Amino acid sequence: MRKSSRPSSGSSRLGRLAKFFLTIYLLLAILYTAFHFLILPTWHLLLGNPSSTYNSATAGDPLANLALAPTTTTSKLKHAALETAAVKAADIREEDAQDPVWQAAEAADKRGKKSKAKDLPYVRPAVLQDGRELAHKRMHGLEGVEWDLDEMNWHHPASELAHLGPPSSPEPYEEGPRTPTAISEDHFLSLSFSNSLQPSKVIPYYYRASDPDRIDFDKEDITITTLVTSNRFEVFQRLVERYQGPVSATVHVSDTNAHSELLRSLDKLYNSSPYMKKYVDIHLVYDPFDRQFNMWRNVAKFFARTEYVMMLDVDFWLCTDFRSRITGSAEIMARLKGGLAAFVVPAFEFHKQADGVDPTTFPADKAALVQLVEDDKIGMFHKSWAPGHGSTNYTRYYEAKPGEVYRVQGYTHSYEPYVIFKKEGTPWCDERFIGYGGNKAACLYELYLSGVSFYVLPDDFLIHQSHAYAEKARKHERRYNRKLYTDFREELCFRYLNLFLDQIESPRAKNLANECKKIKGFSTTAARFIAAANSS
Repeated sequence: MRKSSRPSSGSSRLGRLAKFFLTIYLLLAILYTAFHFLILPTWHLLLGNPSSTYNSATAGDPLANLALAPTTTTSKLKHAALETAAVKAADIREEDAQDPVWQAAEAADKRGKKSKAKDLPYVRPAVLQDGRELAHKRMHGLEGVEWDLDEMNWHHPASELAHLGPPSSPEPYEEGPRTPTAISEDHFLSLSFSNSLQPSKVIPYYYRASDPDRIDFDKEDITITTLVTSNRFEVFQRLVERYQGPVSATVHVSDTNAHSELLRSLDKLYNSSPYMKKYVDIHLVYDPFDRQFNMWRNVAKFFARTEYVMMLDVDFWLCTDFRSRITGSAEIMARLKGGLAAFVVPAFEFHKQADGVDPTTFPADKAALVQLVEDDKIGMFHKSWAPGHGSTNYTRYYEAKPGEVYRVQGYTHSYEPYVIFKKEGTPWCDERFIGYGGNKAACLYELYLSGVSFYVLPDDFLIHQSHAYAEKARKHERRYNRKLYTDFREELCFRYLNLFLDQIESPRAKNLANECKKIKGFSTTAARFIAAANSS
């Protein structure tokens, strides 16, 4: 008899079972691969984060995925990784430890996921608190801060102090009251900065410079607008003494126990230098909200007393006299006066932070700067995050001849150079950005969409003075601002589309068209919107 070649029923079942598990394994492997290399990157791309993996291009991204370091790395090791010859890990840990935002975030992480609140019926409180009491509580009961004592007056049109409207004479207004209409200055300023967290007490010109009060003061000048915290008073003084021109600075006051000491230190700083008294206006913002950077920028710009401003971080050293070069150029001043040009002063930083501590050793002209670049000692500011300053085109800057101003090409929404532009008629910084990540880029993004183009000054430059960063606080805030910035870009594109609807073919709308077409679906929606508007 011939033996059957068919396997036994037992081995057949084992074979089928093995094939089944192998199939399941292969399917899971395919799903895992598809999720990590196709679905997840696509999801991050839609959220505005083009990559979820670490690479050199995203290492310093203020809007990129922040979970780059392994979650098991300890805080101490993270700080040690940031340590340099000039900036010690202990200094970074100390700055983080004093940061209230980081402390709250750290406590939340330790607690784990928050439990969902149960729906409970409304219970009327036994005592209804007055709104003013709540405001004072949110202000931490800062001593010496009073509300609604200062007034702003709108005079009757017949008054010599009034600003008349369309009528050429006050005759239609001769009948009626002559007393001015008063409004609280606090109320007015709360509306001026209404997108910031409230309540905030703004005290303009807490210290007022003497030079802009001169009758012959030239308003066709450039005011540096900046933010100053108590740990930056020393570099602020260096900036003022180096610039010797108009400065408008915002100082934030928040902590109950330390604010008196801060004000004493500020008074000592201001009265220690004749340049401070001559050139610097200081405005205080009292509130419990740390790092409202864009609101503080708006305060400094709002109270600047010249036609042109430069939005600058206080840590930068002015290596060249760009102010004289700009005000001495009829062509540049004409472009600034037109309101559609902003001039970039390229920013640099040393590769070794120890080299960036003493500004007296910094290069003072472009030739010395280029030599340091060739020696690989200095380079573009925040080189690890190329979109931040890459559009300046540093290669072209090195090659540019004296006086050869060139236009920025290849703008990206993350571009955040230090620029000089016209104060009146230009957009304000969006105050919804709280903390680190995208705040300055948002200011410049709206400036660009409004029709202002960027031009690079070929003979001038800034260098960053090294210091420690509160990295942990930045991590949590950037996570929030990354999402906000994605929505902000789309919102802004449609808002300016509506604004430029009657001039969509004009040069002023070119920046809008070039940048907003990068947003998915914008071009199609915009075409329909324009067609509908033209047919109506």
